[in-house]
Amino acid sequence: MLRIRQTRWKIAYVVASSILLALNGLFFLPLLPWLAGWVVGNALLILLVFGGTRSFRGAGEPLAAPRARWRMTSRPRSGFVVGSLFVLSSATNVYSAISMPTDLTFSYVADAVVGGALAFLFLRSSVRMQRVPPKTVPEPEGPPLWKPIKR
Repeated sequence: MLRIRQTRWKIAYVVASSILLALNGLFFLPLLPWLAGWVVGNALLILLVFGGTRSFRGAGEPLAAPRARWRMTSRPRSGFVVGSLFVLSSATNVYSAISMPTDLTFSYVADAVVGGALAFLFLRSSVRMQRVPPKTVPEPEGPPLWKPIKR
């Protein structure tokens, strides 16, 4: 599986994911019924979040071994930040469900549930990592070592 370690590539992944979600909302979702559009949009969000959590690696984190299933980030602080952003998103959706027209209430509440579930996963991961610090490996000295291509 692809491993993303450099910050610039992590930022590029997040920006590309955001653009993909925006394009999905602008061009694809209007073609679908509202419930199918909601399912497609949130499924895409969940796939992109879990793709990032499985691909991103922090400094000192082993590259070859897969991450534990419960780990969402490499360090607790980043999990608290991302989880807090999802909590804020869920709170915004709850507020919108209360104050907006009733025909959109289901969509806002469902988005709040999805955001709340993702927030829970990130925050729980960070709490667990604080209790048991992650194992690290020494960083290699010099340029990265490449495996020779077998011909």
